[in-house]
Order: sequence, then structure tokens, then C-alpha cells
Amino acid sequence: MKTLNKNRKGELTTKQLVTLVILIVSFIIILFLIFRLNLGETTDKEICHNSVVLQGQSKIASGPLDCKTNYLCISGGGDCQGFSATDKANVNPENEMEVMRAIADEMADCWWQFGEGKINYGSGAISGHVDYAICSITAFDKKIQEKVSEISYSEFYNFLKTSKKGDSTESYLQYLYGVDDISSIPAQEQIKVSIFQDKILTAGKYSVITGIDNNIVDIIDDDEILFVYIVPTAETQARTISGSKEFITKA
Repeated sequence: MKTLNKNRKGELTTKQLVTLVILIVSFIIILFLIFRLNLGETTDKEICHNSVVLQGQSKIASGPLDCKTNYLCISGGGDCQGFSATDKANVNPENEMEVMRAIADEMADCWWQFGEGKINYGSGAISGHVDYAICSITAFDKKIQEKVSEISYSEFYNFLKTSKKGDSTESYLQYLYGVDDISSIPAQEQIKVSIFQDKILTAGKYSVITGIDNNIVDIIDDDEILFVYIVPTAETQARTISGSKEFITKA
């Protein structure tokens, strides 16, 4: 009887080991598929969005936001030289609209990450200052630079006006700024952009930026949420207000 019981215990142990091995192998396969699908970038954006939502639910600052800057290479088939991309958007370099859509999608992602203008994620500071978020830095590969050397802001914003955001019935302009016409975009002095004079030069890098102006009068209700803009990365300091400001995204 003792021998029989020992054998039964041995059989149970073997079954448990087999089950454990199957679970481990299954886990490894799932991890492999996740990495093959390249879900890391989406996860970073979701983590950022969730931290913004949590900050908005708190009546006082709940700590720093968990938001990373995305490094996007808009590619016509090659790599962006001298640029460590965390994400790549493949487009037809002969089609300027595809290039503009890749930029517009990155701006739309940024607007979503930071609550679409509906969430107060301010730092709760007792003195007024601006928290800036650099959602992404975008570069262009050589093929894009050769075929589409520059895009005027007026041309780009007209694309935002006339093009639908994904499967939505909204245009990019409606989604990002809540207006139907370019001339109706609310003026905000915290990020200096001239829609009718500036250009996107594809030989350079450009930052997609938003933020929140913490109003000293009422730090909870009257904070001004900034829209999403695109500015030359090299001019980020010059394009934002001097003095009391902070960049709240991680490099």
C-alpha cells in the first residue's frame, strides 16, 4: 500500500510538472507574439493617457505624469539618418498627402494622450507656469527629403481641414481644434506658431507639442489647456514662453 501511494504521488507530481512546462511555453509564445507585433509604442501612449486621466481625477497633483516622447521616422523606404527612431511611418514619398497624414496622425495621438482638452492634468502649482509636453519628435528619411522638401503650414492646415481623421466623420482640424475653418483656430500665446508663414522643412526635425497653462487665479478650474502644434525641434525653447515653464514628458 505504501508503495502504491508513493507511485500515485509520483504520478501527480509528473502531471503538475507537465502542466507547468506547458504554461511556461505558452507564456513564452505569447511574449514572442507581443514583441513581433511591436505593441510597445502603443503601450507607451496608453500608459501616458492613463496617467493623465488619473491626474485629472485628483483635486491635487498626484505626481509626475508617466509620458515618454515618441521618436517617429517618416520613411519613404529608408531609415532616418542620425535619428534613433522608436516608431516608423512608411509612406509613399511621391505622395505629399501621405506625409501630411503621418504628421496629422501623430498630432491626433498626442491630443488623445493628453485628454482631448477635457482633462485638467495641471501640476497644481500655487504660482502660474506652463507645463509643456513634447509628445513626439519627427524626422524624415532621404527619400522624403528629396521628393517633399518642404510643406507650408497653410498647406498642412488646409489638409487638416479637408481630411477625415481615420474612420471618423470629423476632420483633423475639428478633432484637434474644435473648429471648421483655419481662421477660427483660437489664438494661444504659449506656443508661437504662424500658420500662414511657417514651413515644415523635411531636412530638419519637428516636435509635436501640447501643454497646460496653470492659472494662478484658480489652479483647478481655470487652467488653460493648449492645443497640439508642430514646431521645429531646434526652436522649441524659442517657440515656448520664457520664464516659468517645465517639460513634463520624458525623453
